[in-house]
Amino acid sequence: MVDAHSNSNSLAIKADMLIKKHAFGSGVFGYVPFPILDALGILAVQRRMLSRLARLYRVPYSQSLAKDLLRTLAGGIATRATIPVAMKIIPGIGVLFGSTGMAAIGSASTYAVGKIFQRHFEEGGTLEDFNAEQSKEDFETELKAGLKLSQVKKKKPRH
Repeated sequence: MVDAHSNSNSLAIKADMLIKKHAFGSGVFGYVPFPILDALGILAVQRRMLSRLARLYRVPYSQSLAKDLLRTLAGGIATRATIPVAMKIIPGIGVLFGSTGMAAIGSASTYAVGKIFQRHFEEGGTLEDFNAEQSKEDFETELKAGLKLSQVKKKKPRH
């Protein structure tokens, strides 16, 4: 017999894997060299992730409500994304640095969105009762955690 605790652990593990997979996908979209297309790609990945998290937790999903909630949360990263977007306009090195910055922000923001909704769904919440305005502080905390996860650690060469 499977107890409720092991079932919730299994759900949490599946949700974590789903979040990390989509965070990686968002990071890839950050490398799209066109400023508007990269943001649209990241939002599309976030909507897909939210849909899959809702299905995993057996929560009703509304695409229009998900879009509205994601737009509200995205306001928290708009200022951070301004510099990478502006850098992409500069040919050559600007595109490289802008893309790298946007990839990190895209990955971290998707991670943050996923963790916030994972926690909300685990507590029995739905999209209908999610308050994006009240979740902005949690979003900032998870965004910082996501940025740490997205940083590539380089090994020092051995001599």
